[in-house]
Amino acid sequence: MAPDCGMFKDLGSVTLQLLTACNLSCAYCFQDACNVSALPRDDGRKTMDPDEAARTLIKLFESGKAELSMVFSGGEPLLAPVEWYETFFRTMDRYLQQSGKSLEYSIQTNISVLKPAIIDLFKRHHVHFSVHYDGLLDSPKLLSKQRRDNIVTLFENGFPMTALVVGTVESLQILPSTIEFFHEHGIRFYRINYVSSQGRGHQASLIPAELRAEAEFEAAFLASQYDFATRDNAVMNKFMFYYENVIRGMDPGGRPRPQKCRAGIVSAYIAADGFVYPCSFFTQITGPMATAGDLPSSMESAAEAVRRCEAPNSYYDHKCPQCSALPICGEYCALSPVTDTNCMESFCGAQIALRNLMDSNREITELIAKRYIEHNHAHPQDVPRTCGGLTKKSDQ
Repeated sequence: MAPDCGMFKDLGSVTLQLLTACNLSCAYCFQDACNVSALPRDDGRKTMDPDEAARTLIKLFESGKAELSMVFSGGEPLLAPVEWYETFFRTMDRYLQQSGKSLEYSIQTNISVLKPAIIDLFKRHHVHFSVHYDGLLDSPKLLSKQRRDNIVTLFENGFPMTALVVGTVESLQILPSTIEFFHEHGIRFYRINYVSSQGRGHQASLIPAELRAEAEFEAAFLASQYDFATRDNAVMNKFMFYYENVIRGMDPGGRPRPQKCRAGIVSAYIAADGFVYPCSFFTQITGPMATAGDLPSSMESAAEAVRRCEAPNSYYDHKCPQCSALPICGEYCALSPVTDTNCMESFCGAQIALRNLMDSNREITELIAKRYIEHNHAHPQDVPRTCGGLTKKSDQ
């Protein structure tokens, strides 16, 4: 792949890291890879300039599709003043009106901050909220009540929401009540975050494999009880794969597959320091593709960054074929951290435990899987968007 402006011609999603500061700065947050700090710093790492952010997005628009989605990220992006968003939207509104193009907005937030002026501004621009949430805990340190109340406020104001549930022991233990809360407040799609459960701060995970497996099984059961109106699609797909590959005996291929997310081709992540990466998860592994000032051209390292996203990983290629969980997993991210502390070991163990739960509860597993397959056939457009939002046809 030549590292030229064609790199971005299929771009569909851009994530902007507005700032690195976060008022929670949780130990498990995956964004430690991007040097998120607890408080704003005086060493030159400031909030991204809103005009510059808009100009960068417009450059990518000009080299890509007529329709694009973008995500405000951080740190905690709602720490940015309302004036930041007003300036950004003013520039983008002018461009969109002149070009006739369309743009969908989302924000990744811990929802601990929600100003009335932001509600009004985001309503006018139809911003989707992707809420990073610990669940129905009662932790003053995590501002639990404040975050819960703000989710209710978003629901009452008609905002579309999805959620990313952090995978700590405490969050997994109360997951059923959290799912019920989601169902009552219009959150149709959520994800149990496997990255945070692995300790991205280069720590071995403390999550018992059985706990993660039980949480996923219960999540699938509750999804079936709610007629799949509230669900984790990644979990539900494992039940569908079990039905196809184990119950029906279809051949899963015998080998795991590198995930083909096309990071760096259909997606881009622009960090607060102006460097552009394929995605926000493994910036230290891929290295930057370019700087915002270089766009739409890309540096020579761009093709190498994309190649790393798609390359096979010998660890998984060696280990997965003998694993009992292969029929319900089947693919991996080539960049997933496999280190001397082996951050993925806990998650892999949880998938083996989930396969054992499915075997022990085969009739329930089959019933859930069949109902989910029927739902997908009846509602093929009922899917979440990659960035955490919903597709236009299912944004209700």
